[in-house]
Amino acid sequence: MSLQEKTDLERFKALNWGLRAWDNWYFNDVDHRFGDPWSGRIPAQLVAHTLFYFTKENNLVLDPMAGGGVVADTCLAFNRQCWSFDLLDRVKTRPEIESFLWDHKNPAWPLPTGKKPDLIFFDPPYFKKMAAHYMKGSISDFTKPQYLNFFKHIFRLMREHSKTSTRMAFLNADFRDFQGVPAIDENPDNAILLLTYAKLLETCGWKVTHLTDCPLSTERFTGNMVNRMHEKRTLGIVRRTLIIGKPDILYRG
Repeated sequence: MSLQEKTDLERFKALNWGLRAWDNWYFNDVDHRFGDPWSGRIPAQLVAHTLFYFTKENNLVLDPMAGGGVVADTCLAFNRQCWSFDLLDRVKTRPEIESFLWDHKNPAWPLPTGKKPDLIFFDPPYFKKMAAHYMKGSISDFTKPQYLNFFKHIFRLMREHSKTSTRMAFLNADFRDFQGVPAIDENPDNAILLLTYAKLLETCGWKVTHLTDCPLSTERFTGNMVNRMHEKRTLGIVRRTLIIGKPDILYRG
Protein backbone atom coordinates (compact mmCIF):
# COMPACT_ATOMS: atom_id res chain seq x y z
CA MET A 1 0.00 0.00 0.00
CA SER A 2 1.58 3.27 -1.11
CA LEU A 3 0.84 6.22 1.17
CA GLN A 4 3.56 8.63 0.09
CA GLU A 5 1.51 10.73 -2.29
CA LYS A 6 -1.59 10.86 -0.08
CA THR A 7 -2.67 13.53 2.38
CA ASP A 8 -2.88 12.69 6.07
CA LEU A 9 -6.65 12.35 5.85
CA GLU A 10 -6.29 10.00 2.89
CA ARG A 11 -3.75 7.94 4.83
CA PHE A 12 -6.18 7.44 7.71
CA LYS A 13 -8.80 6.29 5.23
CA ALA A 14 -6.42 3.97 3.36
CA LEU A 15 -5.32 2.35 6.63
CA ASN A 16 -8.98 1.89 7.63
CA TRP A 17 -8.51 3.95 10.78
CA GLY A 18 -11.18 6.27 12.08
CA LEU A 19 -9.87 9.75 12.86
CA ARG A 20 -10.97 10.97 16.31
CA ALA A 21 -11.92 14.64 16.50
CA TRP A 22 -12.02 14.64 20.30
CA ASP A 23 -9.65 14.00 23.20
CA ASN A 24 -10.38 10.30 23.81
CA TRP A 25 -8.27 8.02 21.62
CA TYR A 26 -9.34 4.49 22.55
CA PHE A 27 -8.27 1.64 20.29
CA ASN A 28 -9.29 -1.91 21.05
CA ASP A 29 -6.08 -3.38 19.64
CA VAL A 30 -2.73 -2.51 18.12
CA ASP A 31 -2.28 -2.52 14.34
CA HIS A 32 0.10 -5.42 13.74
CA ARG A 33 1.33 -3.87 10.49
CA PHE A 34 3.31 -1.36 12.60
CA GLY A 35 6.17 -2.22 14.92
CA ASP A 36 7.56 -5.55 16.12
CA PRO A 37 5.97 -7.78 18.78
CA TRP A 38 7.03 -5.99 21.95
CA SER A 39 6.11 -5.65 25.60
CA GLY A 40 4.06 -2.50 26.09
CA ARG A 41 3.46 -2.12 22.34
CA ILE A 42 1.24 0.90 21.64
CA PRO A 43 -1.31 1.35 18.84
CA ALA A 44 0.06 2.99 15.71
CA GLN A 45 -3.32 4.74 15.53
CA LEU A 46 -2.40 6.64 18.70
CA VAL A 47 0.91 7.76 17.20
CA ALA A 48 -0.79 8.73 13.94
CA HIS A 49 -3.30 10.93 15.77
CA THR A 50 -0.42 12.69 17.52
CA LEU A 51 1.30 13.27 14.19
CA PHE A 52 -1.92 14.54 12.61
CA TYR A 53 -2.66 17.14 15.27
CA PHE A 54 0.83 18.22 16.32
CA THR A 55 3.15 17.88 13.30
CA LYS A 56 3.34 18.56 9.58
CA GLU A 57 4.81 16.47 6.77
CA ASN A 58 8.61 16.19 6.80
CA ASN A 59 8.80 17.32 10.44
CA LEU A 60 11.41 15.59 12.60
CA VAL A 61 10.15 13.30 15.38
CA LEU A 62 12.44 12.17 18.21
CA ASP A 63 11.58 8.74 19.63
CA PRO A 64 13.86 8.39 22.67
CA MET A 65 12.66 4.92 23.76
CA ALA A 66 11.68 3.18 20.54
CA GLY A 67 10.86 -0.32 21.77
CA GLY A 68 9.28 -2.23 18.90
CA GLY A 69 9.51 0.67 16.48
CA VAL A 70 5.83 1.67 16.21
CA VAL A 71 6.67 5.38 16.16
CA ALA A 72 9.30 4.96 13.42
CA ASP A 73 6.96 2.85 11.27
CA THR A 74 4.07 5.30 11.67
CA CYS A 75 6.30 8.25 10.82
CA LEU A 76 7.38 6.46 7.63
CA ALA A 77 3.73 5.90 6.64
CA PHE A 78 2.85 9.54 7.35
CA ASN A 79 5.91 11.08 5.69
CA ARG A 80 7.58 12.34 8.86
CA GLN A 81 11.27 12.00 9.61
CA CYS A 82 12.05 9.98 12.72
CA TRP A 83 15.17 9.57 14.82
CA SER A 84 14.76 6.57 17.12
CA PHE A 85 16.83 5.22 20.01
CA ASP A 86 16.63 2.16 22.24
CA LEU A 87 18.72 0.34 24.83
CA LEU A 88 19.02 -2.77 22.66
CA ASP A 89 21.35 -2.94 19.69
CA ARG A 90 18.90 -3.54 16.80
CA VAL A 91 21.28 -2.98 13.90
CA LYS A 92 20.49 -6.36 12.28
CA THR A 93 16.70 -6.22 12.51
CA ARG A 94 15.89 -2.50 12.80
CA PRO A 95 18.96 -0.50 11.69
CA GLU A 96 16.98 2.74 11.85
CA ILE A 97 16.74 2.35 15.65
CA GLU A 98 20.08 3.39 17.13
CA SER A 99 21.46 1.97 20.36
CA PHE A 100 21.62 4.60 23.09
CA LEU A 101 21.64 4.67 26.90
CA TRP A 102 19.96 7.62 28.59
CA ASP A 103 22.29 7.99 31.58
CA HIS A 104 20.19 9.19 34.50
CA LYS A 105 23.24 10.63 36.26
CA ASN A 106 24.78 12.47 33.32
CA PRO A 107 22.29 12.53 30.41
CA ALA A 108 23.63 13.40 26.98
CA TRP A 109 21.79 14.61 23.88
CA PRO A 110 21.92 11.96 21.10
CA LEU A 111 21.16 14.16 18.09
CA PRO A 112 23.84 16.14 16.23
CA THR A 113 24.49 19.66 17.47
CA GLY A 114 21.79 22.03 16.30
CA LYS A 115 19.41 19.22 15.28
CA LYS A 116 16.17 19.99 17.11
CA PRO A 117 13.00 17.92 16.82
CA ASP A 118 9.54 19.21 15.97
CA LEU A 119 7.96 16.53 18.15
CA ILE A 120 9.26 14.32 20.94
CA PHE A 121 7.13 11.20 21.27
CA PHE A 122 8.13 9.81 24.66
CA ASP A 123 6.65 6.43 25.65
CA PRO A 124 8.79 5.18 28.56
CA PRO A 125 8.17 2.18 30.84
CA TYR A 126 5.36 2.98 33.29
CA PHE A 127 7.56 2.58 36.38
CA LYS A 128 7.28 -1.03 37.70
CA LYS A 129 4.18 -1.89 35.68
CA MET A 130 5.92 -4.34 33.33
CA ALA A 131 9.36 -4.49 34.91
CA ALA A 132 9.68 -8.27 34.39
CA HIS A 133 9.34 -7.80 30.63
CA TYR A 134 12.07 -5.16 30.23
CA MET A 135 15.79 -5.80 29.97
CA LYS A 136 18.19 -5.10 32.82
CA GLY A 137 19.20 -1.45 32.88
CA SER A 138 15.74 -0.21 32.03
CA ILE A 139 14.37 2.62 34.14
CA SER A 140 11.87 0.06 35.48
CA ASP A 141 14.76 -1.15 37.67
CA PHE A 142 14.94 2.22 39.39
CA THR A 143 13.59 3.10 42.80
CA LYS A 144 10.80 5.67 42.82
CA PRO A 145 13.18 8.59 43.66
CA GLN A 146 15.64 7.48 40.96
CA TYR A 147 12.84 7.09 38.41
CA LEU A 148 11.41 10.56 39.03
CA ASN A 149 14.88 12.12 39.14
CA PHE A 150 15.58 10.55 35.74
CA PHE A 151 12.58 12.35 34.24
CA LYS A 152 13.60 15.61 35.85
CA HIS A 153 16.99 15.46 34.10
CA ILE A 154 15.60 14.22 30.78
CA PHE A 155 12.75 16.74 30.62
CA ARG A 156 15.24 19.57 31.20
CA LEU A 157 17.63 18.19 28.59
CA MET A 158 14.83 17.90 26.05
CA ARG A 159 13.69 21.43 26.82
CA GLU A 160 17.24 22.70 26.31
CA HIS A 161 17.47 21.09 22.86
CA SER A 162 14.01 22.02 21.60
CA LYS A 163 12.70 24.82 19.42
CA THR A 164 9.99 27.17 20.64
CA SER A 165 7.64 25.31 18.29
CA THR A 166 8.61 21.81 19.49
CA ARG A 167 5.88 19.70 21.06
CA MET A 168 6.36 17.06 23.74
CA ALA A 169 4.00 14.06 23.61
CA PHE A 170 4.50 12.10 26.83
CA LEU A 171 2.51 8.88 27.23
CA ASN A 172 2.11 7.26 30.63
CA ALA A 173 -0.37 5.85 33.12
CA ASP A 174 -1.02 6.08 36.83
CA PHE A 175 1.02 3.60 38.84
CA ARG A 176 -0.68 2.48 42.04
CA ASP A 177 0.07 -0.44 44.33
CA PHE A 178 -3.48 -1.75 44.00
CA GLN A 179 -3.00 -5.51 43.57
CA GLY A 180 -5.21 -7.24 46.15
CA VAL A 181 -5.60 -4.03 48.17
CA PRO A 182 -8.95 -2.32 48.84
CA ALA A 183 -8.92 1.10 47.19
CA ILE A 184 -9.41 2.86 50.52
CA ASP A 185 -6.32 1.14 52.00
CA GLU A 186 -3.85 1.91 49.20
CA ASN A 187 -0.66 3.67 50.28
CA PRO A 188 -0.25 6.83 48.15
CA ASP A 189 3.47 6.85 48.96
CA ASN A 190 3.81 3.86 46.63
CA ALA A 191 2.04 5.60 43.74
CA ILE A 192 3.14 7.77 40.83
CA LEU A 193 0.17 9.56 39.31
CA LEU A 194 -0.07 11.38 36.01
CA LEU A 195 -0.31 14.59 38.02
CA THR A 196 3.29 13.99 39.09
CA TYR A 197 4.55 13.81 35.49
CA ALA A 198 2.60 16.93 34.53
CA LYS A 199 4.08 18.85 37.46
CA LEU A 200 7.59 17.64 36.58
CA LEU A 201 7.16 18.75 32.98
CA GLU A 202 6.11 22.22 34.06
CA THR A 203 8.95 22.41 36.61
CA CYS A 204 11.38 21.56 33.80
CA GLY A 205 10.23 24.22 31.35
CA TRP A 206 7.28 22.62 29.54
CA LYS A 207 3.83 24.17 29.50
CA VAL A 208 1.13 21.50 29.38
CA THR A 209 -1.38 22.25 26.61
CA HIS A 210 -3.47 19.08 26.18
CA LEU A 211 -4.40 15.97 28.16
CA THR A 212 -5.75 13.23 25.89
CA ASP A 213 -7.23 10.00 27.25
CA CYS A 214 -5.74 6.87 25.60
CA PRO A 215 -7.24 4.09 27.76
CA LEU A 216 -5.73 0.65 28.07
CA SER A 217 -7.94 -2.25 27.05
CA THR A 218 -10.12 -3.76 29.79
CA GLU A 219 -9.67 -7.18 28.18
CA ARG A 220 -6.58 -7.84 30.30
CA PHE A 221 -8.90 -8.18 33.32
CA THR A 222 -10.46 -11.66 33.19
CA GLY A 223 -13.84 -12.41 34.68
CA ASN A 224 -12.26 -14.18 37.67
CA MET A 225 -9.94 -11.24 38.28
CA VAL A 226 -12.85 -8.80 38.22
CA ASN A 227 -14.82 -10.96 40.67
CA ARG A 228 -11.88 -10.94 43.10
CA MET A 229 -11.51 -7.19 42.69
CA HIS A 230 -15.19 -6.74 43.48
CA GLU A 231 -14.87 -8.86 46.61
CA LYS A 232 -11.86 -6.90 47.89
CA ARG A 233 -13.08 -3.51 46.60
CA THR A 234 -9.89 -3.22 44.56
CA LEU A 235 -9.80 -0.48 41.92
CA GLY A 236 -7.75 -1.34 38.83
CA ILE A 237 -6.12 0.92 36.26
CA VAL A 238 -7.07 1.31 32.61
CA ARG A 239 -6.47 5.05 32.44
CA ARG A 240 -3.57 6.17 30.27
CA THR A 241 -2.95 9.75 29.19
CA LEU A 242 -1.00 11.51 26.48
CA ILE A 243 0.34 14.75 27.92
CA ILE A 244 1.16 17.35 25.27
CA GLY A 245 3.44 20.23 26.17
CA LYS A 246 5.35 23.04 24.52
CA PRO A 247 8.41 24.95 25.72
CA ASP A 248 7.53 27.63 28.25
CA ILE A 249 9.10 30.80 26.86
CA LEU A 250 9.30 32.26 30.40
CA TYR A 251 11.37 29.33 31.69
CA ARG A 252 14.86 30.28 32.81
CA GLY A 253 16.18 26.92 33.99
